[in-house]
Amino acid sequence: MSIYYEPDHALFCIQTAHTTYAFALNAESRPVHLYWGAKLQTLSDLALLTGNLHVETNGDSSFRLRTNNQYEYRAGEPYSYEEQALDLFYSDGVRGAQLAYRSHVISADGRALAIELADGQYPLSVTLRYEIYPDLDLITRRAVIRNEGSEPLHLRKMQSASFHFPRGVQYRVTHFAGNWGAEYQKQQEMLPLCRTVIQNNHGNTSGPHAVPFFALDPWGKADDTSGEVFFGTLHWSGDFKITCERTELGAVSVTAGVNDEQAAVTLHSGESYETPEITAGFTTGGFGGMSEQLYDFQLDHLLPQKRAHNVIPVIYNSWYAYDFRIDEEKILGLMDRAAELGVELFVIDDGWMPGRDCDSKGLGDWVPDPLRFPNGLRVFAERAHAQGMKFGLWIEPEMVNPDSDLFRAHPDWVLQSESRPQTTSRNQLVLNLAREDVLAYVLDVLDRTIQENELDYLKWDMNRYITDWGWPTGSKEQREKLPLTMIENIYGIWTHLNEAYPDLLLENCAHGGARSDYGMVRYTDRINRSDNATPADVLLLHEGFSTLFVPKSAGGAGTFNGTPGVPYAFRENLGFTGSMSIGVNLLRCSQEELNAYGASVAQFKRERADLQNSYVYHLVSAWNSPYAVWQYVRRDRQAFTVFGFCFGRHFPDDRMARVRLTGLIPEAFYECVVDTCSSEVDGQRYTGEALMQIGLQLPLERNYDSVRLVFRRVM
Repeated sequence: MSIYYEPDHALFCIQTAHTTYAFALNAESRPVHLYWGAKLQTLSDLALLTGNLHVETNGDSSFRLRTNNQYEYRAGEPYSYEEQALDLFYSDGVRGAQLAYRSHVISADGRALAIELADGQYPLSVTLRYEIYPDLDLITRRAVIRNEGSEPLHLRKMQSASFHFPRGVQYRVTHFAGNWGAEYQKQQEMLPLCRTVIQNNHGNTSGPHAVPFFALDPWGKADDTSGEVFFGTLHWSGDFKITCERTELGAVSVTAGVNDEQAAVTLHSGESYETPEITAGFTTGGFGGMSEQLYDFQLDHLLPQKRAHNVIPVIYNSWYAYDFRIDEEKILGLMDRAAELGVELFVIDDGWMPGRDCDSKGLGDWVPDPLRFPNGLRVFAERAHAQGMKFGLWIEPEMVNPDSDLFRAHPDWVLQSESRPQTTSRNQLVLNLAREDVLAYVLDVLDRTIQENELDYLKWDMNRYITDWGWPTGSKEQREKLPLTMIENIYGIWTHLNEAYPDLLLENCAHGGARSDYGMVRYTDRINRSDNATPADVLLLHEGFSTLFVPKSAGGAGTFNGTPGVPYAFRENLGFTGSMSIGVNLLRCSQEELNAYGASVAQFKRERADLQNSYVYHLVSAWNSPYAVWQYVRRDRQAFTVFGFCFGRHFPDDRMARVRLTGLIPEAFYECVVDTCSSEVDGQRYTGEALMQIGLQLPLERNYDSVRLVFRRVM
């Protein structure tokens, strides 16, 4: 796998483990896409696709130009009417660019390409950067836009990349959308003859109303185990836009990057703007094959690598027991009970600041309440460490209550308009993290909080969207770029946390799954999947989440939360699918309940090594059936777990059909070592081939039936 340049045809070819991606320079030296799909073993075959590129622009060639203008980075070229990747104004008022090849560099290891383009009439250059990874069928792209002149350039749109797909095919688009408590709802439709836009414009989050991700499968035929799928995910946690477009000429493309509705950038002489990365791939293994690629990318390249392959500790969080109504006595009592159950990490959530007995005050004053915590918070770290637990704390550093000492001292630190009244949400205002003094304050707060309280874990929350894009004292250019600078500075803070505290576990929480994106994956160990812990909803939430993110990173609401009417076994099995957390008031539990929780924690610890770094295949989708069957396969294929859940059945019928498994070694023998429903497979051995071709019969007959079958390779 490597990146090649073939000068005879001005051809660039990117070879991954199983795919080929190619583009070439046309008669005007503009990079034009040629091919993306299954790997071509003979690269000279790509010459078949270069013949139509060299079309002169005079005469009646406009139609031919329109059918061959699949530019790698569209910037306003003639006869290009599709979504542009770059839109700008020069100082003389001329709009758009016409970019031609200037030079390129391929890295010594053949895994990175930088191709520099330039506008022949204006001092503008754009460098397109490509990167590939060992054994993965993924390409990461970004663009660097540079002003090489003396007059300013005004960028109005600066997308990360455009992708083109084979013509003459109908595509189904898949993405995930939703709301608070209803994140990652699978959306699928055949791509119409128009632009289909997936976007977010809430300011400081990537969702949960839309996840910065797309997938296209030809003719809508892919399932979880087979079929061609093109896909991509943007590394950006603010406003984004992904435009999927099908034209009247049969061209299909996707252009993705930051949302151009709010932000703009002015580049002065010598300045540049680098777009967020987007990682895209192609697979013939269906949506499960796509998930495999994305999991490998996260575990081996994107997650903080020092901690990436570690298991996530079993967590207890104080919020579910007492919400804001916490004090030293309650916390110490909960800690003792949690330690007895085998909990490995105790987290104090919201409510520890002065006067913070509700959501309308105290936010921004990051010191312990002296009345409820007279000995501070360090006493909890000491107690946790003495009991063999880690200690964590909740914080929401981007926000402030109007009723707080911080706001009274610095009312100018929040986003606001000079001429309009301030708007609150959850009684909060948003700090302007584009300001250097605010940024310095937040960094100081985090350093002090981590060090003074000996934190092993930090849960960063963010509980409102932006409504007031105002910065009265900022320059015009600062205000234009404000939505971008806010997110860039947030990334800067998270970079500092990882560099200064490499052993600190970090949870990315944003009122549920509002920052579920690959921009944040780079910095965090857990992502708040959702605040919703209702088991029937979690089936849908986790299926969407685990399509894109490794299952162990699923944070948020407690696994065990006392949902009435739901059998314990159902909640336990569902809890094993992510990172286990306990969210009940342990001081009010019976001894029988405590014993059950302790047994679940102990069993989870025995099984989690086979679960938390596994691939997940959604063999039967909760979106399409009253059953959900998920298979977790360890990446080395030496162990796997089958989860089955029944919910939503209205009428009795025959037993559900056999479910054929996937992702196993055909000739290997696997033995069932855990069978939670005492079915006929307990202790039995099967070949991988039999399990994939014949399958298993799961005893799911009534609502809230569930099963967990653990297999390990024995031969």
